[in-house]
Amino acid sequence: MPRRRRRRRNPRSYSVRVTRTRGSGPSQTTSYRTGGVSITGVGPTGRIASSRPTIRATVSSPGGGLSKKDIKLYLDGSEKTRFRYDQASGYLSHYVGRRLSPGTHEVRIEAEAESSDNRGRLSGTASKRWTFTVARR
Repeated sequence: MPRRRRRRRNPRSYSVRVTRTRGSGPSQTTSYRTGGVSITGVGPTGRIASSRPTIRATVSSPGGGLSKKDIKLYLDGSEKTRFRYDQASGYLSHYVGRRLSPGTHEVRIEAEAESSDNRGRLSGTASKRWTFTVARR
């Protein structure tokens, strides 16, 4: 059987979408990634004692160019704009000032970056969703 050659329209242009789900129940995390933006090291996860946790993650793009304005953070569906982001390390943190009720809470982070290098323009998006549970006292 002869081999079929696949022609690509632009050999330097790739689009990849990766979906990964880990764990189950309150410690389940789901992430979506296209391009080079990544969201890793998320927390808290699982069952926690504190009703005022610090939400944290590392949000990075290998091409650079990612800034705080390119990132959206949601807690229980409500966008949070008061978070810290260090461009050099990619470290993001948000201290939850109000007490969270006992039970399960959802965090979602979305990031979109665009940068250029000597081969052209690069762009990428990433989204990560996870839950944690505040234990009853």
